[in-house]
Amino acid sequence: MSTSEHPPLFIDFARSTQAELSAAGEYVRSKNGDDAAELFGERVAQAFQGAASSLAQEIAASDHGKPFGTPDPVASVRWAQPVYRLRVETAAKRRRGSSAGLWYAYYALHDKGGAGKPDTLHVFSFVHSATEPMGTDAD
Repeated sequence: MSTSEHPPLFIDFARSTQAELSAAGEYVRSKNGDDAAELFGERVAQAFQGAASSLAQEIAASDHGKPFGTPDPVASVRWAQPVYRLRVETAAKRRRGSSAGLWYAYYALHDKGGAGKPDTLHVFSFVHSATEPMGTDAD
């Protein structure tokens, strides 16, 4: 089965996620300049596009219309639905054990078209990997 047989999922961002992505890009710009911020944006976009394509293939190959991955248990409780975590690596090289350039996107899959299988990757949150883990904050 070729990737052209199954179009990638539509990508939808929560308003708060749009703000998180913008803040992350501005942080990279302030620390490393315009070129680094542009490269950061390109790598984030590639990660989302890659996930949208590969998830579409997994869903098409699944008898149940679900991806092969396992939902993140804490994020799933937080958003009261199956939520998955995508690793987004934005640095060309990362030292072993380093959090530099590693971000996480938390997303759910929705069937907005009503075809019985997910067609949309909805991103709830985009955070740096060094951010305090979900479920350990005060709320």
